[in-house]
Amino acid sequence: MMEKAIFLCLLASITVVYCEYQFRGYDMCHRQLTCSACIAHDPRCSWCSDPGAKVATRCRTYVENITEEECTDITYPRSDTVAAQVEPVAEFNDVVNGSIIQIKPQAFTASVRRGSSVKFSATVVPAQNFPLDLYFVMDHSHSMKPTLDTLKSSVDAMSAKLKDLTNNHRIGFGTFVDKTTAPYIYTTEARYFRKKNPCQTQGTNSQCPPAYNFNNTVSLDEFEQFSTLINVSEVSASVDLPEAGMDALMQVAACKGPIGWRDHSRKVIVYLTDTGFHFAGDGKLGGQVERNDGNCWLLDKRTYSKEQILDYPSIHQVVKKMVSNQMIPIFGVTKKVLELYNGVRSFFPYGSVGELSEDSSNLVDLIVSEYANISSTIAPRLTETIPGLHVEYVAKCPQNNFVGVKNGDCADVGISQNATFEFTVTADQCFTEEKEVTIEFTGFGQLKLNLSTLCECECAATEAEIVEEVCSGNGLLQCGACVCNDGWTDDTCDCPDGQLGNQTMCKMSADQARICGGPTKGKCRCGECDCIPPNYGPFCQCNNEAERHCDCSGNGQCECPAGATRSVCVCDEGWEGDRCECTTKKETCMFNGFECDGQGTCNCGKCQCNESYSGKFCQLCEFCDKCAEFEKCVLCVVGDSETVGKNAEDCDACDIAETVYLTDERYTPDSPDSWCKFEKDGCQYEYYYAPAPKETKTTRQLLYINNDPDCGPINIIWVIVGVMLAIILMGIIIICCWKCVVMYKDKQEYKKFIEDMENTKFASTQSPLYNSPITYVDNPIARKM
Repeated sequence: MMEKAIFLCLLASITVVYCEYQFRGYDMCHRQLTCSACIAHDPRCSWCSDPGAKVATRCRTYVENITEEECTDITYPRSDTVAAQVEPVAEFNDVVNGSIIQIKPQAFTASVRRGSSVKFSATVVPAQNFPLDLYFVMDHSHSMKPTLDTLKSSVDAMSAKLKDLTNNHRIGFGTFVDKTTAPYIYTTEARYFRKKNPCQTQGTNSQCPPAYNFNNTVSLDEFEQFSTLINVSEVSASVDLPEAGMDALMQVAACKGPIGWRDHSRKVIVYLTDTGFHFAGDGKLGGQVERNDGNCWLLDKRTYSKEQILDYPSIHQVVKKMVSNQMIPIFGVTKKVLELYNGVRSFFPYGSVGELSEDSSNLVDLIVSEYANISSTIAPRLTETIPGLHVEYVAKCPQNNFVGVKNGDCADVGISQNATFEFTVTADQCFTEEKEVTIEFTGFGQLKLNLSTLCECECAATEAEIVEEVCSGNGLLQCGACVCNDGWTDDTCDCPDGQLGNQTMCKMSADQARICGGPTKGKCRCGECDCIPPNYGPFCQCNNEAERHCDCSGNGQCECPAGATRSVCVCDEGWEGDRCECTTKKETCMFNGFECDGQGTCNCGKCQCNESYSGKFCQLCEFCDKCAEFEKCVLCVVGDSETVGKNAEDCDACDIAETVYLTDERYTPDSPDSWCKFEKDGCQYEYYYAPAPKETKTTRQLLYINNDPDCGPINIIWVIVGVMLAIILMGIIIICCWKCVVMYKDKQEYKKFIEDMENTKFASTQSPLYNSPITYVDNPIARKM
């Protein structure tokens, strides 16, 4: 039962939302006056381009236009997408324009209505032996010497493991320390801290070259010499812990030629360090106040030449440069800075962070495993966010049996396996020019979408025609509607602008927003409303179909007066009310010759009683108390002549019909509830009040008065004493009676006891309580024998 109720509630909610959505689209379409405004307003709107169509408004929903069959030429552009470029998903040797194709298709062209969506899908298939450019950016401070030694000794092993993933790979190597100015490095020739040998400390003779900022030790195109060049690389040292890692990353990302990046390859940067980094603003301490420009400044393809001029770049600058060049970061860091670089990684849309062991023995496995994860993960992303354009997608991946996951990624996608992404693009506004949307699958390629919005009618771009019979010779015909010349207006340009210019003539009031009730009800033609049936009235404010709700009960007519906002009932004589349901006659309310017995008013043929009165004719008064009301009248009537004279004004104010003494038997009261009495000046007065007989035709009361009031003096003390004595006497009498009854019963019981004793006789040798133990039984059969 509960499930059924929930289902019905859900169904009702959906119905309400759908109806509201449809109504808003219906109402708003009708307000658009040109074809382009109609098409741009809502994807449900369509324009009637038929000049001969007799329609209330040319902009209507498409459903209206095709169902009412009033328009034979409907302009209704639809959203659509076309695959503009389709290349086969290629193997390693199938290269198109220098690139291995892994996405199909690679481009789409779409046209979309404002507020609607287009859908398209693309399939990504990882190619075998896809080119890999792997570049190491390594912290060359003295604490990283174990990592450098591990890298030198494991180059061949790492290259062999990478061949299992792709045999088309190249490896490069660059190092960094810090800016070569104080306070970042040693700049004195002091005894223990030498500029030429920063590794020498007190009590040791460690040797290392002077510090530098960034050095491109092995370019990617020098991979064949990698082992030779890296073996001569030595660590250095600086003063503070943070290093110039951001400077190094910026130069590696910006220097495409010197580093040796290929156009069509998966670009991976491996960043190795055990400490933090300097960022934008830190360079001011050393005099580098100029903002980093993000350009390549490698001297002879090796050394960063502007490290003493430009400040460190910000994290945002580095991220922007690497992402724009589709470079994927892998941060290999020690445990103490792992949390820091997890934070840096969060600024990138992709990449990973791995933990280096203390002796860096896991370096090769870390690099190979992280790259394997990157090369098997497919994640689309927008290279640029366009305001007013929303892109969503559903990922269908092989690892979850191609079940759609909204805005998800596909992981563990093997070579030649396919992953499908279904995109939905929604335009919330009109664009004046075509927009190019780039969806990047980092490491796999890009998908291009050239999108234009359908916000103009094709007929609006053509030259307007002169059609005199349609536009009255005062305008041009365009998209089925007249474009009037200056000085003329209306649908057929037949109304001088001076007459129609003041459209307030077609409004019910000056502050009324709608003209002739709105475009669906009528149009203002030369200062008068031309209503569209079934609407009618001076301002098209009434509706014939709605008159079934204007029920005049057969006592009036449904009309549309000038000031009314809807059809109203005009009642016949003798009737009133919104539906003429109330009679103005009062015969049904008369009682005792008075309207509602004088205690109410007649409304719609029924009595509406005053407070405290009830009944069909207000003849009942359940809680009325008139005893106090008539006290002065009683005193005026019963009092002596002097009292009457002194209270003449009170007697004149008495609203009574007649006074009758109780000794007069002409009348008797109808209701015993009207008995009243009160005390005044030591006298007690008693009287009745009752309605006057019907034949008197009055609503005033009759008083039945006891003309002999009890005026004897009363001593309250003696009254109290008498009452108390009476109570005591009554108690004594009751006690005496009770005692007499008890004595009488005791006497009777004693007498009976004596009689019983006298009548009892038994032997002196036998107890009267004795019972013999012998029982005799008579056997009739034994008697016969």
